[in-house]
Amino acid sequence: MHHPRRTPVALLVLASVLASAHAAADERSLEGVNFTGPLITPNPAGLPQGHWYIEPYLVRVDSRDHFDNDGHRRRSGQRSGAWATVVPIIYGFSDRVMGQVNLSASRAESGSERSSGFRAGDTTARLQYLLQAPSADGIRPAISVALVQRFSTGSHDRITGNALDAQGDGVQRTAAALGVQQVVWLGNDRPLRWRAQLSAGPAPSRTAISGASVYGTDDSFQGHIARGSVLGLSVGAEYSFNSRWVGVMEVAASRETGQRLSGFARNASGAIERIDEHRPASRSVTLAPAVEYHFSPSLGLIAGVEFTVAGRNTGRIISPQVALGMFF
Repeated sequence: MHHPRRTPVALLVLASVLASAHAAADERSLEGVNFTGPLITPNPAGLPQGHWYIEPYLVRVDSRDHFDNDGHRRRSGQRSGAWATVVPIIYGFSDRVMGQVNLSASRAESGSERSSGFRAGDTTARLQYLLQAPSADGIRPAISVALVQRFSTGSHDRITGNALDAQGDGVQRTAAALGVQQVVWLGNDRPLRWRAQLSAGPAPSRTAISGASVYGTDDSFQGHIARGSVLGLSVGAEYSFNSRWVGVMEVAASRETGQRLSGFARNASGAIERIDEHRPASRSVTLAPAVEYHFSPSLGLIAGVEFTVAGRNTGRIISPQVALGMFF
């Protein structure tokens, strides 16, 4: 027997269930959820206008091995390492435009040798535009584009005395980046936030080299090095256990095409000879697990370790690091 009244009742019940689910979704909010951001991937969501975010890092880098041209791990001739400080300073010019400067300094080690204290490294500046702002619950992703400029503020050649005092690479490099960030609400109503960045930069102008340099040239060398183009991808995820504790996992991959060193130098007999040396492309893959602790919504601590898991023509690093994120 047909019961015409049952269909409207069923539809009303279904509509009520869907409305309740939609209301529950609308009630989801990131209020009381705190993230500092992972160790490597920059923030694609920007900052509110007129606010600052400063996150000084203390980093230890150690390398005893390297990856050869075939990707095999080999023991290096001697251990190298460094203590480094990196200070990202970020300012929100508007709700869509964000500027960032990364300042750095390090104290290098190689075998039993040490640099003469902390020396300035290269500086990076970043200008970012938010194409799509995130929703209040983070489900609608933030999408941004950025222009990144590296400035050669650390010394790289004309090394006299201690060779470890040179902490730059001499390269003025420009890159473009695309960033995405989104929050995924899990079945336990806790948020997992992921972010990713894809960056690429063309081969920069040739870098002049005079004398001993970070590229292994000696005091008699006069010439230049042509560095290659770069491509990088990083993806990080943060899971909020509660308002104070967050677990982090991150993976990053980078590649630089081959380099060419050319110029003139004296050989063992004292005669001037031409140098034309091709250096093959390099690449690396690193992981960076970390944990965050938040003292308040505007003050958080992140500690973790970045380490190389694969590569070619690059050192294998283990890099414990800690950073304090401060929002003003």
